[in-house]
Amino acid sequence: MTLLIHSDAQPGVLRMEGTFTFEAHSAFKTATAGLLETPGLSAITLDLSAVSYMDSAALGMLLLIRERAEAKGQKVILSRPSPTVMTILQVVQFGKLFEIREG
Repeated sequence: MTLLIHSDAQPGVLRMEGTFTFEAHSAFKTATAGLLETPGLSAITLDLSAVSYMDSAALGMLLLIRERAEAKGQKVILSRPSPTVMTILQVVQFGKLFEIREG
């Protein structure tokens, strides 16, 4: 299981690829820590279009980054989730906690 994280040219956008599971915790935390410290950044966008699967640990990581971002006055946007990931997000009703941008 892998999670590849790319910093896009756009500030605050994190493009993720692969399977988002507990094994990705360290890489995810490192990548998001830099975004959380970016001065003037009002939102962190997680591009989930290339994430093929996420487990309950990944859902927990999303909740943690949301909590940390809110403490800094930022919001977390889940962008373009793959169909499998979108189904998972709908089942756990993350649309009530996050802005989810499809397409």
